[in-house]
Amino acid sequence: MKSSSHLKILRDKLPENNEQCFFPCIKDLVANGLKLERFQDGADPPSRQDITQYIASWCKYIGMSADDCREWMIGYCINVLSALSSSSPSRIRHSTKSNIRYIYNSDVSFECRLEKNPFKACCDLQCPVYEEMARAQEASNTPISIQPFERTVEFKTDNESADYIPPVKEVYSEQFEKAMDMIKEWLDQGIPKTDIIKLLDERGLKSRTGKKWSYSTLGHEIRRINSK
Repeated sequence: MKSSSHLKILRDKLPENNEQCFFPCIKDLVANGLKLERFQDGADPPSRQDITQYIASWCKYIGMSADDCREWMIGYCINVLSALSSSSPSRIRHSTKSNIRYIYNSDVSFECRLEKNPFKACCDLQCPVYEEMARAQEASNTPISIQPFERTVEFKTDNESADYIPPVKEVYSEQFEKAMDMIKEWLDQGIPKTDIIKLLDERGLKSRTGKKWSYSTLGHEIRRINSK
């Protein structure tokens, strides 16, 4: 499905078809996904999970139900955001559901960094919430961002209520994939393992189970790579 189709479907789901809710950054991410060419300054691009949580928090902010958010976002993540990772469609579907559960059942609110948003998405001074976000950012004097994904979440809709505790490996799967991509790149550059561990720590990238990397853990993962 083309990105334009996802844009149309999402627009049809807006509460009372309120176009004012469709902020420029959301339109850009839905229509174009993450434009990697905007990160040529060497900055690491956000992950699929980062974008999923951001858009889910927007859906919650404008009053869209968790069911409508999930129904739309699964297709968007599989068809558009899948370009950001090597995960299978079934894994993306499961991860998307987990992220939406978390966002809708936590106190996370929709907040952005305006022109300095981490997705380098379009921002417009005429955005209905621009002034509100600017005041909030000035008051806090700190960058505004979505809170990190937590392990325990509770998912409630009009028809269901259930506690859900995703496995540790699921919680850290997205950043682990990113860590492994970086490890492969550094190995190709001939960087020693001890230096790779330091680089991983500097970037806050954890191991498969969310722990800091050790020499033995890195060696184990490298052996897994070589055995494939």
